[in-house]
Amino acid sequence: MIRIIIILFLLTSNPVLADCKYYAEADVVNDELINKKEHYTCKEKDNFFVQFLTDPKYETSLIMIVATLLENL
Repeated sequence: MIRIIIILFLLTSNPVLADCKYYAEADVVNDELINKKEHYTCKEKDNFFVQFLTDPKYETSLIMIVATLLENL
């Protein structure tokens, strides 16, 4: 059981799989920034393990797996 927990922890502790972009724009008047706007966007890649744990369409499967594991302990 401890091995399973360690494996699950290692699967979820991967570095962030995201493609992030940042840019800012502003107007300069008398050597001062005005109307400063910052834009930060990230597009994360899908992780099946996280999706399996959080998506409602996999809810029944997750419950059956957990019940089977608990029953066999």
